[in-house]
Formats: sequence, C-alpha cells, structure tokens
Amino acid sequence: MSSNDFITTKELEIFVIPTFAERMERIRSEISPKLELLGSSLADGIAKGKGTLLHFHVAKHARRSVNPPDETWVAFSPSARGYKNYAHFAVGVGYFGAFVKLMAKADAQEKTALADAILDMGSPRKIWLQKGPDVVEVKREDVVEAIEKKSYGLETGKVLESVPGDSFDDWYHWALAEIDALWPLYQYVRKKV
Repeated sequence: MSSNDFITTKELEIFVIPTFAERMERIRSEISPKLELLGSSLADGIAKGKGTLLHFHVAKHARRSVNPPDETWVAFSPSARGYKNYAHFAVGVGYFGAFVKLMAKADAQEKTALADAILDMGSPRKIWLQKGPDVVEVKREDVVEAIEKKSYGLETGKVLESVPGDSFDDWYHWALAEIDALWPLYQYVRKKV
C-alpha cells in the first residue's frame, strides 16, 4: 500500500454489497488491515500528544451472521481487553463516509459520565442517541434520555459524507484533529470514573 492509497471513496462501495459473506470478506481483507495501521499510529500519536495510553481495537463484527455491517471502525479505550464497556473513540467508515466519534454503548459503564460531560460542557460536534438500530441527532438537553433509557447509546463527533482524503496522512491528521476536539469531554469522563 502506498502512502497515497488508503481508504478511498471507491471502498465505500463495499458497504452496499448485498451478501453477508462477500461484504464481510471485503471488509476483513481490504478495510480492516488499514484500520489496524491507522489505529496503531493514532494510539502512538495520542500517547505522545496527550500523554495517555489508549488501546486500539479493530471491529471484528463477530456476533454477526446474517446482516452485514453498514460500517466498520477502530476503537480506542483505556482497556486492552475491549472498548464496549467504556466511553471510547471510534474512527471508521461506512457506506455514507467517514466518522470520528466519542461514544458510549447502551450498556457501557461510562455512559452516564459521558452524558454528564456533554450536559455540563456541551460538545463541539454533533450529538446522537443510538436507539436500537437507529441513530438520531439530538440537542444537548436531549442527552438526558441516554441516562433515562437503559437501551440508548450516546455519541458525539463528526461524520463526513465522503472520506477525508485518499492518503494515510489525510486520514491520520483528520482523525487526530477530531479526537483533539473531543478530548476535553473524554478527560471529563476519565475524571468522573
């Protein structure tokens, strides 16, 4: 892979492949290795820039067997064992484009801390509630629903309608800048837990 050949708009077409087996094979062979490289580099960049060690985890989609994923990502959490129980960063791509989010799954231990961070500080990016399979954009004051509804996840971040560029450097610098914008919220969570 050359430095000018990373995750491109052409690869967004992978997410409209209708069959489970073919889409998963293409995600695993074409996108996941690139997310692995990006995750390793971003974890190093965060450690150097923020003095914080975050472990990266490329999504495996292991529980899926019928419906292929509409997106895939690399997540960053304080735990080497996983990310789903924590407020975590996710850098990913789907049929719609690329994203960087700070998020907490519905059953994450730190969902309330992330909601408190957004309620107290606001967010420099859009905010969404994950209501089952649906992700709905909300206003700051609506974040209380994530606390009240055990089945709701919480996300804040940026979604592009394409990709940040075709090169590794484009992706790396864009993702690092977006993580930097969300970092005060992440620090708030880490101090609360």
